[in-house]
Amino acid sequence: MVKKSYSLNFGNPLLIRILFIVSFLLLSVQVFAHGDLSIRIEKKTLEIKKDPNNFNLYFQRGLLYQQHTEYKKSLIDYKKSKTLGNKKNALEYRIAEVNYLSEEYNEALKAITTYLKKEKLNTKAKKLEAQILFHLKAYKKSVKAYKYVVDNLQDIRPENILEYAKIILAENNKNYKDALQVIEVGLDKLGANTLSLQLKKLDYLKESNQTEKVINQYNYFIIEYNRKEFWYYKKAKYLASLHQHQQAYIAIQLASINIEKLDAKLKKMSSTIKLKQQIKTLENAINN
Repeated sequence: MVKKSYSLNFGNPLLIRILFIVSFLLLSVQVFAHGDLSIRIEKKTLEIKKDPNNFNLYFQRGLLYQQHTEYKKSLIDYKKSKTLGNKKNALEYRIAEVNYLSEEYNEALKAITTYLKKEKLNTKAKKLEAQILFHLKAYKKSVKAYKYVVDNLQDIRPENILEYAKIILAENNKNYKDALQVIEVGLDKLGANTLSLQLKKLDYLKESNQTEKVINQYNYFIIEYNRKEFWYYKKAKYLASLHQHQQAYIAIQLASINIEKLDAKLKKMSSTIKLKQQIKTLENAINN
């Protein structure tokens, strides 16, 4: 499968205008959303005044405060709800979540531990547990918790895989074997052309000095992506760093050949002009 590559000319007045309008609309939506939450909080507060012993109302307002990123007020309402008799396990999860967002990791761990006693197989809660443990530097426990998430989460995403690999390396900063294995699991689950995972794979191969695999990874990008000149240059730069000057020179020439294959519009783009300069600089460095 060949990937299409698109570039934007940020000097184009029409594009600038479109981006401004889109940014304004997104900001308006955000402001409206927070304004709507404020109105809902006020309404919920009136309901509480009429029925001050209703733990459901405090829980509901606590959730609204949480969505409004007012975590202290949210936690006060959650605790009030608990005091009034709310024994629902969902409350413990929310208390854990708010404490985590407030960077009160010990309190967050207490709450999520309580939650997991009743719902020990909940992947969302296990992920939160793993994140809390990570911030508490309990890396071994965090790795164990996140392994369950990766093994059992139905709608797994690239960021889950990347976070798990990060935790593995936090536990042992030389354990690239397991980190790369997790990346491969992600590629199996999400598809071989998941860009963020392939890029992280390249990083880990470099960091663990797996030279031949790094070169193969560059070859993967060259084969799979249309803008091959960029990846030939990256490969050449890496080969030059290894003092493999002959192979680097070949990659440089291939980068230049692929630039010449571009249409006139792409050749005039600032990114292409900059790349040509970088290629020339690298070629001079190799020849000197």
